[in-house]
Amino acid sequence: MATSADNVVFKATPQPAKSDFVTERLPFVIATGGEFIGLFFWLAYWDAGNYILATIVLWAGFITERIVVLGWVGHFQGQMEAKYPGVSVDKSQKDFKNKPKAQQLAHLGLICLSEITIWVSVVYAFDAYGWVAAFAVLMIGEQLQHSMELGLIAHRPIAGYIPTWNALKITLLEGIGGILWIWFVRHGQPQLGGLFLLIGLSIEHVVQGAKIRVDLEGTFKEREAEAQLAAANAASAAGASA
Repeated sequence: MATSADNVVFKATPQPAKSDFVTERLPFVIATGGEFIGLFFWLAYWDAGNYILATIVLWAGFITERIVVLGWVGHFQGQMEAKYPGVSVDKSQKDFKNKPKAQQLAHLGLICLSEITIWVSVVYAFDAYGWVAAFAVLMIGEQLQHSMELGLIAHRPIAGYIPTWNALKITLLEGIGGILWIWFVRHGQPQLGGLFLLIGLSIEHVVQGAKIRVDLEGTFKEREAEAQLAAANAASAAGASA
């Protein structure tokens, strides 16, 4: 039988914050699931000749992924702004949530369109020229896509990501999973192919999320150091002129 002291101890025991899962892990589960469902069922419906449903599923999957990722990035940037008060990063492009609705839709549509174009081109290249050509298209297209995304999110030059191993690592994870998926689908094993696709996308999103965290916080640290240096120089100049 529990005593009142036991109850006090039980109540005082800290419980895991549910919000941590909702804000930190759930977005990646939803983003991965959205992209996986969009790609897997798009190809299945497309091969079956149901082109309208295939297109709807593909767009719905990528729109879901993008909205969730943008929400997570906004949440993490808010954490950085609270951690580094008074520090501002390059705001040449407004936060997505603060843009007019028309610009939000256009921005979201263009990002989804670029990703969809890559995957459609990959499947076409696979069917027309084989897996080597398809893998090359996937690697080049996704490397550019990932470099653009990482650069924009971290407020860093996009060109700085294109030749780097960090961006290439993310691209390889998605590229290997993607090309194995198409290969197994074309050889009559869509379930096995889907498993490789899901594994590749899952690992890619985890690695990409970690990279976003490191680079975005790195940008805030750099801005903080620049602000401190500028303040020190200003104080030094004021002292010299006094």
